[in-house]
Amino acid sequence: MSLTLRKKNIIHLENEVNSLLKSELTSFHYPVKLIYQVEESTPDGIKQNPHFKVLFIIPKRYLKKACKRNLAKRRLKEAFRIHQNLLDQFRESGKTVNLAFIYVSTEVVSFKQLEFAVVRLITELK
Repeated sequence: MSLTLRKKNIIHLENEVNSLLKSELTSFHYPVKLIYQVEESTPDGIKQNPHFKVLFIIPKRYLKKACKRNLAKRRLKEAFRIHQNLLDQFRESGKTVNLAFIYVSTEVVSFKQLEFAVVRLITELK
């Protein structure tokens, strides 16, 4: 399996974002908060629907400068991209999981710390 993050795996429809952010299933590991939602796939839609969809949120409230927000977003996306194969159990079960990673630190943290948080949050979904 390639480790690319495809456009079909990114959430960009407003109604999908709103329904995901209203979900009460959350998890937290500094500096990332995870909101997730698990949906059942139809039997004929397993091949067409991705087994995960993801959204990355870096609020302006925490990082005021755009260059810092962009750096944090690039690091968060890369940490997820490298470890997205941890979500393969949802492919086997025929479910789709929607994820929203929200960055909650007021400073840009190292990639290792961010990667550790992302891996821990993904493994807690099991």
